[in-house]
Amino acid sequence: MHRYHLAFRITGVMILACFAHVAVLPAVSWAQECSYDRANPSLDNARISFKSLDYKCAEEEINDFLKLESIPIEQRADAHVLLAAVYYAKSKNDSEKRNLVVDQFKAAFRAYRAWRGELDITSTEFIEMMNAAKALVDEEAAKKPAPVVPPVEEKPAVAKPEVTKPEVTKPQAAEPAKTEGKAWYKKWWAIGLGVGVVALAAVALGGGGDDGGGGGGGTTDSLPGPPRPPPAGK
Repeated sequence: MHRYHLAFRITGVMILACFAHVAVLPAVSWAQECSYDRANPSLDNARISFKSLDYKCAEEEINDFLKLESIPIEQRADAHVLLAAVYYAKSKNDSEKRNLVVDQFKAAFRAYRAWRGELDITSTEFIEMMNAAKALVDEEAAKKPAPVVPPVEEKPAVAKPEVTKPEVTKPQAAEPAKTEGKAWYKKWWAIGLGVGVVALAAVALGGGGDDGGGGGGGTTDSLPGPPRPPPAGK
């Protein structure tokens, strides 16, 4: 009998501990104020709160972390997956749990389609929810129409004004100056030729002999010869 009483006591203590773990501790954690840095929420700190069964602070810090606009897409996907684990752990209603968890997995795959991070919960049900959300995201991507690229309006070609180059006139070569020659009567050879012609004419006209034959008694009409040049020195 003593053994039965001991076993009964041990069983009662275990039941109370389980009840405190499931009901009392979460209630206490919901009542206390979260002490994380609200100006700089951290995903690692939210994971520590989750593992400490402080689901309220973990959820609150993750939501504040997702409000940041400068986080990379990989960290954004990690935050959605951790929030899915928080909803899975704290939700009691199965349908509500599934909807919340699947929505967070969908948000994770929409943020980063190639997400391959680690899961904080490795139960079969949790992994099935992740695969279901992934399949839904794939279906949405397949149904999504391709983005319509607006046609590029071709602007009419604007004719460039023709630039008229000024005509460069080449300088004409200067014509050689015409040298006016001297008058023919001023040239020495013309003067000499004229004198010679006059002398020949005089010989031709006066070289005949006497009128009626005879010994030199007749008069000879002859033209006077050219004047002699004056002697040198005078």
